[in-house]
Amino acid sequence: MVEVSDPGKDVQKLIEDLGVNPNDSEKWHVLGEAYLSLKEGGKAEDAFKRCLKLDSNNAFAYGKLGWLYILWGKNKQAIKHLEKSVKLEPGNFEFWSSLGLAYFQKGKFDDAIMAFDHCLAINPDYYDGVVSLGLTYIEMNQWEKALETLHIADNLEPNNHRVLTSIAKALRKLGRLEELEQLYLRMQDLFPEDHTIAMYLGKFAFDNGRVQEGFRYYRKAVEIDPESLIGWKVLSEALAKYGMQEEARAAHKKYKEIEDRLKRDNTLLSG
Repeated sequence: MVEVSDPGKDVQKLIEDLGVNPNDSEKWHVLGEAYLSLKEGGKAEDAFKRCLKLDSNNAFAYGKLGWLYILWGKNKQAIKHLEKSVKLEPGNFEFWSSLGLAYFQKGKFDDAIMAFDHCLAINPDYYDGVVSLGLTYIEMNQWEKALETLHIADNLEPNNHRVLTSIAKALRKLGRLEELEQLYLRMQDLFPEDHTIAMYLGKFAFDNGRVQEGFRYYRKAVEIDPESLIGWKVLSEALAKYGMQEEARAAHKKYKEIEDRLKRDNTLLSG
């Protein structure tokens, strides 16, 4: 891998050097890396292409071009370049992970699994690869494998919201409700501003006959997010069900106010 120390200075020096010798493929590669560091994707793309025109075996230029195309949503081009990168450098786990991501975004989940498996065979503790593999299993409805893989990710780097939310989805699909409730209790401590967690815990409480606890969670949800349409709707319905009509009417009124405002906003946007 090329290290870029001072991208701004490096770019100027590299441009000067390439003015003298425009056939130095490695300097075109380093220039591309420098432009990437400066978040100048278009210029980086051009530099990597110039590198590959001179040296068609530069795996790193293929890999970085592939990554750029992933960022730009050009997954077909990303796959083309990343397949070349892993053919030239089959031991580079990051290239395999990027290839898996490109396959994933293209909806080619079996190919994504293959690429992530290659990545993790080289580096079993590569967090991004583990997470991506777990999310691919989610997309394939392979809930047991998803759960096993995402637990590995959570052990590597605990308390990632996206990972824990995906674990929750797998537990829900597998009907492992006691584990799911315990997970939401953990997430409540980690992410106290996520009102959806309070809503899930409220539903668990109601489903298990813990009515007052359920109301505490539902009220907490709309306290965290006073503009939650579904939060006010669920609270108003629960209040009405248990005969708390005055509070139910107030909650329903709040729900209707938010619903009407959202409808007006959508009308303005569409108009």
